[in-house]
Order: sequence, then C-alpha cells, then structure tokens
Amino acid sequence: MTRGYKEKDFREDLKKLYNELTKGPNTFLFTDSHVLEEGFLELINNMLTIGMVPALFEEGDKNALIDSVRDEAKRLKLGDTP
Repeated sequence: MTRGYKEKDFREDLKKLYNELTKGPNTFLFTDSHVLEEGFLELINNMLTIGMVPALFEEGDKNALIDSVRDEAKRLKLGDTP
C-alpha cells in the first residue's frame, strides 16, 4: 500500500487476487493496519459472507474468470453454474 491508496486501488488489487485464484490456491492476508478506508472492510465482509465482491468485474471479465475454472469445477462435480 502506498500513500493515496484508495478503495479503487484496493478493488484493482482484489481483481488481481481473483485472477491468481484461477491458477491455484493462494493466501490473502489483511490486517487492521491495512484498513485505510472503511469501504475496505465492507469489501472484505462481502468476500467472507457471500464469497464475492459485488460489481468488482465487468460482465465480460467475469465470464472469462468463470470459463477459466469451469472445467475444474465440472471435474470436481461442483456443477456448471456461475
């Protein structure tokens, strides 16, 4: 995090995280010192409660992520839903 790091920057970093997760397991560490804006907590809360951040991706970007994990989800018999 740098000076002037805002929610928009945090959202961009979350997009990078979700893209990395399509390649395999990853670890996300977030401490109280990372809470530079209250909105960060709402984004984290959404990740923990509903498993996603609403309106993080445009529809085309979201579909590309879904397609990148679809075969693995089918192989694990998790269903074929977004």
